[in-house]
Amino acid sequence: MSKLRRLFFGFTEYIPAARWSFSLIVIAFIAVVSVYKYIDLADTAVFSSLEVLFMTLTDIINIVFIYLPLYLFTVCGIMNSDSFGGAEVIRFRSRSKWLLGKFMTYLLNTFLFLISLVLINLIVFESVFTFSDAWSGDFVGFRVMMGQPAKDFSYPPIPTIILSVLALFFFYLVCGAVNMAFSLMSGNEAIGLFFSLLIGIAFGLINMIMISADLLSQVIRSAVLVSVLVILYIICIFLVRKRDFGGKRN
Repeated sequence: MSKLRRLFFGFTEYIPAARWSFSLIVIAFIAVVSVYKYIDLADTAVFSSLEVLFMTLTDIINIVFIYLPLYLFTVCGIMNSDSFGGAEVIRFRSRSKWLLGKFMTYLLNTFLFLISLVLINLIVFESVFTFSDAWSGDFVGFRVMMGQPAKDFSYPPIPTIILSVLALFFFYLVCGAVNMAFSLMSGNEAIGLFFSLLIGIAFGLINMIMISADLLSQVIRSAVLVSVLVILYIICIFLVRKRDFGGKRN
């Protein structure tokens, strides 16, 4: 098997259809619930589809307590799957390439999860709310009343939402990397799932409560998350060299 084919195999091997089906159903259900939630606020404010999407994707309950466990449930099993486990180290001929294949699988699943999350919510919201490429006065007033600074809406909805989704992508990928690290340390992915969820919830609450949602803050948040991701990957490289696969270490 060529190096390119090995990496491609690692990139596409583990996309669990059953878990993905369940996750998509849950995402659609939460989107419908959100519609009714924001329709109930119509007496005090009228929102556009992008404004509802922004509120859904930055809501602490959704991000930390619903979508994060759902994401980790979807990707759990990548590290220790029977079809992509220790035997694959021999096929890759390198522990580092084996780990890269695992990481790329996490990367692919995380990307697909966020794309699915945005598209499903947007499709549902577009069917109910009107589209606008500018923040409405009702929306900004509502968010300020809820404690969010008005400066967070200095830029239009689309770039603000894109950077919010990008920061969310790196946040979930960091949680996936934590799962990688603990799975490598323990050899038990259930332990990795537990600790990645625990750390993700703690980090997510701090991240959402203490950091503003304006464009610059989202860029800084993404940069910090990328730095943490790099550190975690380096730790995983060290751990995979120490892990006993029953073969020669590379």
